[in-house]
Amino acid sequence: MRIESYPDLGSWKNKALEYLRTEEGVNNLFWQIIKMRERSMQKGWAGNVFNQGKIILSAIHTGSNFLLLSHGSLVAVHALAQFARSEGWNLAGVSGPKSMVEHYLESSPSKAINVPPSSNRRFKIFQTAHLKNKFGSSAHQFGKIQKIDWPKARIWAQQFALEADPPMDLVASTQLAKRMYSEGNLFMLTDYENHPCAMAGFGRSTERFQVINMVYVPKHLRGLGIAKEIVFHMTAFAKDQGYEECLLFSDWSGNGNLYKDMGCKYMGDFVECDLV
Repeated sequence: MRIESYPDLGSWKNKALEYLRTEEGVNNLFWQIIKMRERSMQKGWAGNVFNQGKIILSAIHTGSNFLLLSHGSLVAVHALAQFARSEGWNLAGVSGPKSMVEHYLESSPSKAINVPPSSNRRFKIFQTAHLKNKFGSSAHQFGKIQKIDWPKARIWAQQFALEADPPMDLVASTQLAKRMYSEGNLFMLTDYENHPCAMAGFGRSTERFQVINMVYVPKHLRGLGIAKEIVFHMTAFAKDQGYEECLLFSDWSGNGNLYKDMGCKYMGDFVECDLV
């Protein structure tokens, strides 16, 4: 087994992308990190773990000093954790598929092992596979959020952040909504009187998938199928833009799940864990 570090992002990407594509949905965050690093020219570690000449794990440092892990071999995760220790990395956190992150923490120094559960953020990843149009007679209209709608969208973005488990940072959530709006990637459902009913946006993309973020329906309209409807419209819009499917992250830990109930395919759990 061999860990290979790369002097520049391009060299790592040329090696890693083929491997990352094999589980593109699970590895979707890598495409965002690559784009951010390329735009900012920010330096940072990126590497692959090889076994008999084949990649069995890929990883990269994010701008927030997290270690992002791909899908892969648990043995490779252990080797990477020992490599990190020998290199003296002082990470702010680690993220990736649940089994990979948990094994990294088990293989790390006591600082990582003793991380409190409250520092973990867990999400289920779903893929919008083969959704059926059950909304042909709906009175709702779907479209991009316009300037007149932005004040409402900003409030909903903040409410979305507060209702997350654990609650999200209000500033970060508002900034994400504003970026999606400015890029033409924030959408709204309205009723026949043009009253806003729901919101959702595309936060990032991979080569094959758009990632749907910030699906929000105000409390008085929940339970009416409106969230399912806007997810269907988002998926149809993405396909018109040339994407195969969409991905969704859910932090819901109670009984039932909206995305599973509407026929989305469960792809696994994604974990973000703070180390400091």
